[in-house]
Amino acid sequence: MIKEYQEIKDVVMQYVNGCATGDVELTQKAFHKDAIMYGYLNGNLCAGNINVLYDAIKQLGGDSATQSEIDILEVAGTAATVRVVLENWHGMRFIDFHSLVKIDGKWQIVSKIFHQ
Repeated sequence: MIKEYQEIKDVVMQYVNGCATGDVELTQKAFHKDAIMYGYLNGNLCAGNINVLYDAIKQLGGDSATQSEIDILEVAGTAATVRVVLENWHGMRFIDFHSLVKIDGKWQIVSKIFHQ
């Protein structure tokens, strides 16, 4: 089980490090190609395809002040839920809930729900 936790954390860190460095390709490695994202950004509903996240990273770029905390909330076979606190990304703070599925032996984020 420890191995599963480390694999999950490694995938989520691709997302975090991609945001921190502005590396969209690194972030994309963490997400399934059909992943979705929902939450409120600056009071407006941000909903739909994960490409919205990639576009934001492209637009804003990296931020070396970014800090994160990752908590694996549950792992049940091939499903997992993770909470990510992302702070100081361009002065913003996010709390994310990521759902992951292990597909063909590889963990992938399939949904991101967030609060800013």
